Amino acid sequence: MRHAILGFLFLLLFVPAAISGQSSTASGVSNKMNPALSVNGLFLAKKSQDRHGVEYNSISLQEAEMHVSSVVDPFWKANVIFSVYPEDAGSAYGIGVEEASLESTSLPVGFNVTLGKFFVPFGKHSPLHTHHFPFVDAPVGVRTFLGEGLTDCGAMLTATLPLNWYSDAVVYCLDGSTETFDAGSTDVSFGGRITNFWDLSENATLELGGSALSGPASVDYFGWGGRVTVYGVDLTYKWICGTKSHGPALTVQGEFILPDLSGDYNQPSGWYALSQYRFHHNWWVGACHGMANANIKTGRDDQDLLSVKTRESKLNLTFAPSEFSALRAEIAYVDDQVEDIDDFSFRLQWNFTIGSHPAHRY
Repeated sequence: MRHAILGFLFLLLFVPAAISGQSSTASGVSNKMNPALSVNGLFLAKKSQDRHGVEYNSISLQEAEMHVSSVVDPFWKANVIFSVYPEDAGSAYGIGVEEASLESTSLPVGFNVTLGKFFVPFGKHSPLHTHHFPFVDAPVGVRTFLGEGLTDCGAMLTATLPLNWYSDAVVYCLDGSTETFDAGSTDVSFGGRITNFWDLSENATLELGGSALSGPASVDYFGWGGRVTVYGVDLTYKWICGTKSHGPALTVQGEFILPDLSGDYNQPSGWYALSQYRFHHNWWVGACHGMANANIKTGRDDQDLLSVKTRESKLNLTFAPSEFSALRAEIAYVDDQVEDIDDFSFRLQWNFTIGSHPAHRY
């Protein structure tokens, strides 16, 4: 198994660089029969002041990702993403498929169909790849109820709405096998999202989105085996200096997540607010604060509830000389108000990309 993983990593690191230079374009889609290939490596060093386990104090490969993208024929474009990730506190690594999907290219204007395994479009943070996170890990309000990576198999339809501003609607049906849902259930999951986008000026935009996702609840996440519907609303403001290349830029983003457990609980909730500011050419500073209020059921009686409130604050400094590399230093403070554990930690993250990588989400 170790030799297989080493061989796979060798392919990840050396094959895409050789091929992409011959057959891929800056858009991330091949202009020949060979697909466009890219590889991302994400390394993380972390040190905790209050927790002493190896999962909190280590230097490791956080994730390696290989992205394969190509036009299949006049009707479809394909995306496949393989990932290598740590298991057993970093003592071993697993290989998984994050995405394997077909996306339509010839439907009437404003419509799009995606089939296969894809990132579920819930909110602003959950659809992001790990190397595109604005901070080392997902906000506590997101990972508590939606997990670290929300991908699943199914079908998705996107349509542009006929409004005076840019707006699109997404509806999808999923297998329901993500870590937040009960993979052993035969019930499907389904959901949708509406995104509204306005140009406030030549240099500023505002985005308002609403999401909903329903499926069979995972006992590990919700302490209850019924059906759960998770609602979300998000707001994002972006501004960039229009007179100077790599000049000042600002992103302010907030998201609220509300799981509905059919009235069997006190209402759990999660939220975060973050900002990122480019203050000098390739230097960014970021701040994030959030909370997860997870009322976990500990018995059959509705009164057997454990109110778990976790607060989190993060501050980071990022040097990003280009879109293909970044070095990030981050401090994080987590306050577990149930067990009275205050965790202060330092993280150092290095991120690089080689090959023809598709554009990230706006």
